[in-house]
Amino acid sequence: MPSPFPGMDPWLESSTVWPGFHDKLIVRTVEVLQPQLRSRGYYVDIGERIWFAEAGRGILPDNIIVRHTESPANRSTEMSLLTVDEPVRVLRAPVEVREPYLEIYESQRHQVVTGVEFLSPANKRNSTGRRLYRQKQRERRRANVHLVEIDLLRRGRNVLDMPVEVAEAMRPWQYLVNIVRRGSDEYEFYPIKLPDRLPRIGIPLKAGDGDVRLDLQDVFNRSYDIGPYPERLDYTAAPPPPELNPDDAAWADEILRSKGLRQ
Repeated sequence: MPSPFPGMDPWLESSTVWPGFHDKLIVRTVEVLQPQLRSRGYYVDIGERIWFAEAGRGILPDNIIVRHTESPANRSTEMSLLTVDEPVRVLRAPVEVREPYLEIYESQRHQVVTGVEFLSPANKRNSTGRRLYRQKQRERRRANVHLVEIDLLRRGRNVLDMPVEVAEAMRPWQYLVNIVRRGSDEYEFYPIKLPDRLPRIGIPLKAGDGDVRLDLQDVFNRSYDIGPYPERLDYTAAPPPPELNPDDAAWADEILRSKGLRQ
């Protein structure tokens, strides 16, 4: 069953749903790009940032360990006068965060020429995640590596490798794709509104070689089709925050009713 929307589906932005969908986007992008790249002397592979963080905004623990204590109602009055009431205690265990991304290599020298990032909530909403993502941007800048950033999350700070003022001047939009071509004197990006089809973009390679084409909507559709999303997403409820503006909410409601997903 395909997604009910012509472009991005905001119900996928849930913190519990997005990680699995993010991984599918990565794998489907490899499937689309690899045949194009191989015939031109390049290949694409999956890299991964691994770090530890406390559970919080954008970071969910695999499980929560709670230490239960005796209820105050079961203690004697004398004991209650001598002690404080026991709080609920939750183990502050660090959470391992794994962020896959893509890198395109020139085949002969195995040299990275382009990085491709599908942003995650941790990149935009967690201080450590933002710092590590910014660090990776700087490393690619110093190495003269092109960068393609795909932000399909409405919530959180804009961390793309471009001046915030440039993107804000193009409002209204909900999603952004940013292409950083090393040596170019232009900002190249796609501001995307919720009703828009996701764009077909050019992925830059070495100087003198033309781009390879990536149809983001096709990647999205393939990722949605193989997932559990028709069964898992509750389209009768509101999407994850931030709240849709009135026009987008009315548009989404009409779409969902026309597909029989709302009464």
